[in-house]
Amino acid sequence: MSEHTESVKRVAAYLRDVAEKNAGRPEVADRVNAHAERLDQAVSYIGDLEAKTKALPPELGNIHDLPEELLSELSVAKTDELEDQIVTVINAYGGEASLDQILVGLFRKFSVVQKRRFIQNKLYRMQMVWSVEGKKGVYTTAEPEEDQTLYGDSNPPWDSEIPF
Repeated sequence: MSEHTESVKRVAAYLRDVAEKNAGRPEVADRVNAHAERLDQAVSYIGDLEAKTKALPPELGNIHDLPEELLSELSVAKTDELEDQIVTVINAYGGEASLDQILVGLFRKFSVVQKRRFIQNKLYRMQMVWSVEGKKGVYTTAEPEEDQTLYGDSNPPWDSEIPF
């Protein structure tokens, strides 16, 4: 979790301490405990949102339900925040988005403004995003199937028999 959610957890723990100290005044203790409970719910909600916006390593599937101890042992490629945001935006457009849609989506969802060239370079280097064949400037999060034929054609341009 982020440092922000950790600080909210510390505030909730502090409120619980305050409630314990005011155990003799049940109306105060109950009200303070209710605030601490709402903060815990907010942390849980934020954690769920963070999990939904993180990019998933395709070979492992969804790993967000795994405990921190196990996650720290995995050798999955770490992504940066911008990569996670890009994948989230592409998925929000149904798994396929143009560069313009990605730029607008980054702004609308995350208030991120980036240069077109920077995002193009980032998309080129990302391992979880692929160009859509036949569509210039369109990207997908669905891994393309590998073509098993030579040169993408089932009928090679030469005769099947080699003359020598």
